[in-house]
Amino acid sequence: MAGPPKTRGMFQYVFKHFMESFKVGKRQKIGNLVGKDPYGNSYYELPAQPQLGKRRPSRWYNTADITKDDAETGPSEKWGGFDAELPSEWESWLRHRRAEPPTEKEVLQSLALSQMKKINAAKLEENRRKEMLAAGLDPNPPGQQDHEKTPYPKYTEYEITPGDLQNDSINDKWEKHKNPFQEK
Repeated sequence: MAGPPKTRGMFQYVFKHFMESFKVGKRQKIGNLVGKDPYGNSYYELPAQPQLGKRRPSRWYNTADITKDDAETGPSEKWGGFDAELPSEWESWLRHRRAEPPTEKEVLQSLALSQMKKINAAKLEENRRKEMLAAGLDPNPPGQQDHEKTPYPKYTEYEITPGDLQNDSINDKWEKHKNPFQEK
């Protein structure tokens, strides 16, 4: 017992899905705080929503000087933060190289290891300087050699750095100069 075709239901189905395809305003707008690092940066994430076309989560961080209300709404152009110190574990999480955010223990171990490497490098450098001084050598890095010098000539009648008036003839020239537009 087949009835007439359900064309009305088909139009409703197509229209409903067409309107849902615009997806405007359906995505979550406030990020979830995932963690903080020892530098005071806070990290946020908006979960992936494949039904709305977002297959990967959105992740960002804010530096310590950003207020909580501003931080939750997402990254903004007015906050640079490009010069902020980021632990490598958090950076790999931000770039989706790792799925789970790092634990505080991981971050602290990594920072302690990098600090230990810096201390060991300073000790090795000091030992190298002592050995070179004992051998009668100059421990400073080598100076520029003739073939490494800059190819640009330096003339005494021109300034090397703008505003740097080292030459007396240049000083005299500017002392005699009168600006015709300057008020008297």
